[in-house]
Amino acid sequence: MDNGKKKYSCDILIVDDDEFNLAIAEDMLKDNYSIHSVLSGQEALDYLQDNTPKLILLDIYMPGMDGFETMRRIQENSEWKKIPIIFLTADNKAETEKECLLQGAVDFVTKPFVPMVMQSRIDRTMELSQLQNDLESRLEEKTKLVEKVSLNAIMTIANTIDANDEYTAGHSKRVAKCAAAIAKHLNWPENEVQNLTYIALLHDIGKIGVPDAILNKPTRLSDEEFAVIKSHSVIGSEILKDVYMIKNAADGALYHHERYDGSGYPFGIKGEEIPLCARIISIADAYDAMTSNRIYRHRLDKATVLEEFENGRGRQFDPELTDLFLEMLRTDFDPAAEEYELPVNGDLAMENSAMFSKALTAYSENFQNKASTDLLTGLHNKSYAEKQIRKLLEEKHYGALLLMDLDDFKQVNAVLGHIVGDVALKLTADALRANTSEKDVICRLSGDEFMVFLTDVLSRKEIVQTVQKIREMFAESLRRLDCSNATSISTGIAICPLDGKNFESLYRNAGKSLYYVKRNAKSRYSFYSQERIGDRGLKTATDLSHIRSILEGRLTEDQRGAFRVNYRDFNQLYKYIQRGVKRNAQQVQILLFTLSVEDNEDLCLGSEEPMQTLELAVASSLRAVDVGTRYSSMQYIVILLDTNLENGKKVADRVVKQFYRIYGGKGVLVSYNIETMQPSPAP
Repeated sequence: MDNGKKKYSCDILIVDDDEFNLAIAEDMLKDNYSIHSVLSGQEALDYLQDNTPKLILLDIYMPGMDGFETMRRIQENSEWKKIPIIFLTADNKAETEKECLLQGAVDFVTKPFVPMVMQSRIDRTMELSQLQNDLESRLEEKTKLVEKVSLNAIMTIANTIDANDEYTAGHSKRVAKCAAAIAKHLNWPENEVQNLTYIALLHDIGKIGVPDAILNKPTRLSDEEFAVIKSHSVIGSEILKDVYMIKNAADGALYHHERYDGSGYPFGIKGEEIPLCARIISIADAYDAMTSNRIYRHRLDKATVLEEFENGRGRQFDPELTDLFLEMLRTDFDPAAEEYELPVNGDLAMENSAMFSKALTAYSENFQNKASTDLLTGLHNKSYAEKQIRKLLEEKHYGALLLMDLDDFKQVNAVLGHIVGDVALKLTADALRANTSEKDVICRLSGDEFMVFLTDVLSRKEIVQTVQKIREMFAESLRRLDCSNATSISTGIAICPLDGKNFESLYRNAGKSLYYVKRNAKSRYSFYSQERIGDRGLKTATDLSHIRSILEGRLTEDQRGAFRVNYRDFNQLYKYIQRGVKRNAQQVQILLFTLSVEDNEDLCLGSEEPMQTLELAVASSLRAVDVGTRYSSMQYIVILLDTNLENGKKVADRVVKQFYRIYGGKGVLVSYNIETMQPSPAP
């Protein structure tokens, strides 16, 4: 490692048993990349022992160890598995392509090599890999920064706990210096001494969870109170378990009250089962307790201290460490006189409750933020966002709740690989951050779903502008990565207070609206409203039931209304179809397609173009035996012969997709209802 960045021995490692193929590949790529070539999978593994390429081009069919086996061996190594791999093969069958991707390859290149195709695929993979590495590095830097902030806050609290009582003031610092002195006498490396010093400084951090009344009680503790005192080791471990910048940070807090003979707490482990750092801290902690004035006694003299350690050898304390420490004490060892400089300045200890409260708040908020943040995108999770939105609604704010979903995202992962999928998620997060304000709430729900609350925004025009900017920025980012057709964003929108006054109703209604888009269009947006998604949906369903009743002969002449006049020919055609269906016991599905406009005052359905487009979409999607006709100026009815409900829905979805492909994004939506029809009874 160099300045936090990985050293690369070459750009591309090419593995192929055919020297002619190697020469061709090298010649194609040498102007843009540094190349290293090997003739077998084993040579590739040997090379990786001491070298790290940015990309591996791996032939599938090689004698001995083939490409798939080489791939598996590479993925078994935690460092090598991070290197993207492109398979080289003369086999262009779909099964081979599928197997390559399943094995974990990011792409494949077919033989004979086509220079432009090969260069393009390698360029894209290298660009995506570099982007992934950059994002991971940024995330790692942010994580380290968070850990440092956490550590500063935790140490401040630890020092404050010591400062709360004149009898324990400076205890953690003295224990840390004593433990460091023992480690130096054990000839530990300087970095390990430093790490132990940090662990010792934090060994009593769990006392933050123990009431002051118990910590400072001048009389004997009850069994219940002593149980509370003993809990501080577990509390400290929980606080420190995620502090990764200090190796084994939690061990000192959790095990420093364990005893060598197994009679300690919290687990009663013994001997070398107790971590070495905790055995050292146990001696340093006991020494400071013996040589400090306590609320229940004065400090012990040196002779008594020596006697206590001799008696505790092999029972309370590690015998070898005890012998070393006794030798240190007999040579006039004094931790206070040690010149070893602690990594934390004692002046950081808070001198008043207001500053302590501030440190405690910083510590709590930091850990809460870490727990509520999605590591991949850096966005908050649903739990955090939901709390923030509820708070805004309780404070009488209004706004728009947006649920967003990446279209066909599973296909992105399956075809382009998870690297591209992760990049798409990060690009979505970037687009959300760039097009919302600080007062808005954005989060990643799960998988490929995101949620946004636009605070104090009611204007549909403003909401649409925001949605369009997000979609356009995301689409442009994909275009730059040569993945413009990989995925897109669908959005469902609910407005407070129009579509709900609490989080549950807004979330539910935005979800309905998103489902509406995903079912009927994709790559679009939709506002939830009773008139369009609720009442109109009920109305179109009622229309379909009415049509079915007519065609099945269950309505009288007076009940048929306009259908009897305008669609007599269609009805006669259906009766002809019905007779054949009845004889052959066929299933028949009836579809009713309905056109409507998106929420845009400038659009209407006054022209014939949308309906003509729908008719064209229907005609291009149906079989010759199926029939259809207009039902109204915005509705079209279709009868599908000899098919079940599932296939009927597939046909309907095909019609909808064809409509949007032909008509384009002109603000018109098409939805459908479907029902299974039964032949009318014999007269």
